[in-house]
This record gives sequence, structure tokens and C-alpha cells, in this order.
Amino acid sequence: MSELRVLVVFHSDDGHTTEIAGRIAARIHEGGVATDLRRAAEAPDPDGYDGVVLGDAVHHARHSHELVQYVRRHRAGLEARPTALFQVSLASAVDDRAHELAAHEQVQRVAERTDWDPDLVGLFAGALSYTRYGWFRRHAARRLARREGLDTDTGGDHDYTDWTAVDAFADHVVDHVREHAARAGAR
Repeated sequence: MSELRVLVVFHSDDGHTTEIAGRIAARIHEGGVATDLRRAAEAPDPDGYDGVVLGDAVHHARHSHELVQYVRRHRAGLEARPTALFQVSLASAVDDRAHELAAHEQVQRVAERTDWDPDLVGLFAGALSYTRYGWFRRHAARRLARREGLDTDTGGDHDYTDWTAVDAFADHVVDHVREHAARAGAR
């Protein structure tokens, strides 16, 4: 049997989703599956891969144009193999039912916009990367943080990501891809 390969496709504005995508790709690789980490704008067709993980940061309750376009262009290829979506948003940074529902609604919205339903979904809190923002965005993020009860100190960055959950998601992807490959090989 040839080595399993997973394509990890992501879009990131401020770099935090890049860090999460990199962590997922590294963890999948540690699990014995080869990975190819690519930005959505340059990502290849999913053919030739045994699974695909797509990741995106949500801003203003929407997924990025780049990720949505990738899914629309390659939907048939995505449907032919195991897929996973990870979503990075501050909605997942607040632990209550309303924010949990908001995060799930964002996933549902991207599924409706692309007519694609991933097998696995990971919802991760992002970061307030104040030092990476310009003046306007820094102050808008601070107002949002104040409203949500998050850190408002703009002199530093604040990471809300549960890295243990990120690792568990990547491990689940490895298991899912292996199970799919074993079923396909048994046919």
C-alpha cells in the first residue's frame, strides 16, 4: 500500500490560522500520514490525495472568498475523499450556548454557499493579534473584545486557541483517512 497523503488547504489574514493549519499538518504527519500544506489561493486539485483538510478564519460572520472559491472549484474532488473543515473564530472563544450556535451557523453558511458538507468539523477559538492590526482594526477588535468579555490590552496579542483540541482534531483526521483507505482497499 502506498503512503497516505493529506492536503491541508487554508486561508489566513493575520497569521493565526496559518499557525493552526501548520500545527494540524505537523500532527497529521506525526501520525504517519504525509501532508501538503497550501494556501487556498495556490492549492492544487485534491485528486491524488487521500484526504483534504480545509481551514479558514471567520471575519464578520463569513468565511473567506479564497476558501469558498477553492471549495466551489474542487467540490467534486472533495466529495470523492474524506474531508474536514476547521474554522477559527472568536465565537468559539466565549463558552456559552449562544456563541456555540453562532460558530455552528457559520459552518452551516459555508456549507450552503458551497454545497459541500465536510465529514469532520473543528471549531477553534482564534486570537486577538492586536500587534498585527492597523490602527482602525485594532480599535474595532478592542470594542468587540470588550463586548465579548475578552482581553482589551492592545499592547500584546491574546491567543484563545485550545491547542489540545487542535491536536485531537488532527488525530481524528488521521483515523478517518486511514479508515476510509482501509474500506476502499477491502473492496
